[in-house]
Amino acid sequence: MLRSNRQKLPLSVIIPGHNAKAFLSACVTSIFNSNSKKELEVIVVDDGSTDGTKEYLEKLFPIKEYPFHCIRLDDNLGPSFARQAGVNVCQGTYLCFLDSDTVVEKNWAKSAIKEFETNPTVGIIQSKLLLMEDRGSIDCVGEYLGQYGFLIQRSRVGTQDSGQFDRKKVIFSAKSAGMFIRHNIYNNTGGFDPDYFIYVEETDLCWRSWLLGYETLCIPRSIVYHEFGSSTVIFGKTISNDRAKFHGCKNYIQTLIKNLGTMSLLTILPIHVTLWAGLAWYSLLIHRDVIAFILIHKAFTWNVIHLSNTLKKRNNIQKSRTISDKELFAKVMKRRPILYFINKVTTHHKAGITEGYIKK
Repeated sequence: MLRSNRQKLPLSVIIPGHNAKAFLSACVTSIFNSNSKKELEVIVVDDGSTDGTKEYLEKLFPIKEYPFHCIRLDDNLGPSFARQAGVNVCQGTYLCFLDSDTVVEKNWAKSAIKEFETNPTVGIIQSKLLLMEDRGSIDCVGEYLGQYGFLIQRSRVGTQDSGQFDRKKVIFSAKSAGMFIRHNIYNNTGGFDPDYFIYVEETDLCWRSWLLGYETLCIPRSIVYHEFGSSTVIFGKTISNDRAKFHGCKNYIQTLIKNLGTMSLLTILPIHVTLWAGLAWYSLLIHRDVIAFILIHKAFTWNVIHLSNTLKKRNNIQKSRTISDKELFAKVMKRRPILYFINKVTTHHKAGITEGYIKK
């Protein structure tokens, strides 16, 4: 039970996790060892775990000694739902979302909060994400929007970090393994959409923040180390490489429907869907992967069935937008030849991972 008389704090750190107590103990320890430990609270959302996560963490971080709270959900409903459960009880002026398989550097939060306090146009901040197993290599430094509605990473995973990303940079989308957002902007956007179990949920959130007139920025002095690729383990059997095709396709399409302006939607969505259909047929005809073919078409079907609800969300988003697609694309869109996207699909087919398509 959370205390009702908690003092208002600058920062609330919210971490979802499913059967990830070993990861979570390291993550929370690094937060309380940081230089911001007196200015924050940590809320872990135990997303239907069966490994005793809540009891284990509450023994490690008793509430009498730490500003720590663990909320337990009965079912594993995915990180989007879990993060919202954490936001519902948090006190911070700013929110930080971390994945359970992360460790933060000592000044990771101070750099972000300073940026918020000095730059009112910034709504969301991406930390520089480095690989846990190779701390000199990039995991993610933000993403741009491609002209066909897919994401384009600023840097390939595993690229050596030699200082080439050490300047602040406007980006389109942050990665929720390490990102900050103003609490009031989170509320104004409507927060993470619970219809996204996993994949692209932070892109959808960043897009809505942009449409309200706030930039997303990568701050390289805020450093988080990430155990790349563990999401499929942490969130259980529900997410496999094949299932990623379902959630990735489903979520990308509804993200475009919700956030694109009318003319952009009419021109971008048909090409976007065609590329996904091409992946489905490529999977079937070249790799004899019937499951991938079925799951991509299942994602198409999901969007048809839920179109009415998606259009209601779209209506609300479009009513409140303050920036046109033309203005937004000039800031965050990077164009690539169509063969670039086709190559990403075919090269990474077997792993179910496509750079700029499905991100983990």
